Amino acid sequence: MKTPSYLHAIALPTPFPVGDVNVYLAEGEPLTLVDTGPRYEPARQALHEGLAALGYAPADLDVIVLTHPHSDHCGLAAELAAASGARVLTHPLNVSQLADYAAERTRRLAFYAALLAEAGVPHEVVASIDSIRRGYGRFAEPVTPDGMLEEGMVLSLGGEKWRVLHTPGHTSGLICLYQPERRLLLSSDHLLRDVSSNPFVEPPLETGGARPRPLLDYIAQLQRVVEMDVALALPGHGPPIDRPRELVAERMAFHQARAAALLARLQQGPATVYELTLALFPHLDPINRFLAVSEVMGHLDLLEAQGQVMSRCEGSLRIWQAC
Repeated sequence: MKTPSYLHAIALPTPFPVGDVNVYLAEGEPLTLVDTGPRYEPARQALHEGLAALGYAPADLDVIVLTHPHSDHCGLAAELAAASGARVLTHPLNVSQLADYAAERTRRLAFYAALLAEAGVPHEVVASIDSIRRGYGRFAEPVTPDGMLEEGMVLSLGGEKWRVLHTPGHTSGLICLYQPERRLLLSSDHLLRDVSSNPFVEPPLETGGARPRPLLDYIAQLQRVVEMDVALALPGHGPPIDRPRELVAERMAFHQARAAALLARLQQGPATVYELTLALFPHLDPINRFLAVSEVMGHLDLLEAQGQVMSRCEGSLRIWQAC
């Protein structure tokens, strides 16, 4: 299946291990850019060149859609909106991270430092992860959305109607866009061909509230893709996905296998999250160790929901065990 002639993918370099990010320009009224790339000079240059090759400049943009608030997808939004006067649209759950960027980052960094300590990550590793994540703050800046995109709303791209899908998992406010007649999905980071999208552990929406269980949300939203009539998915990273149902089946199998491996380890004896990450991923740099902690916590959430594991606090540590 081919993409419509009005929709153009532009690959932008990022400073992150994930590599290039795909942003999408939809020609027509309004001229719309879906995601922006990071606030990073090579990305900025590549975006300007990509727009120019299609006959446009940043000032021509009418609408900017942000699928989620990770800096590789939203970092250039503020400057593009300032240059063009474009309306910035996103899901309501993304607003605090976008508009109150510095304060929300501070809150999240404190949450992650406490979470890593509870997981048993050594202090020096926590400090290294915190330093790296603080440095990542320079790749985006605050932008205040002008309008909300919620589940079931319709957005015009290229003169066609695209339905907004709220697909929490990778982040709580991630959205995809679906064109039913074309059976085409802009899947952002919800579905990637070459890597499994990491459902990031996030702080509670309200102080004192329950921590979200992102992997449970993610699996439910993967199942939603299976139930939809999707022939082609255009992701936030990597090449198009021409067999989305088969890929979802692979992702489901991956998560079940990873959960089973964790359960097998816990059946040998209790462990902290950090000890479990070492069992699965013995050699990782600090930032990938953070991603491993997030991934393991997601699979523990899944096992806990199935009644197969439980946890208890011992001092400042949380210990997990098989039931």
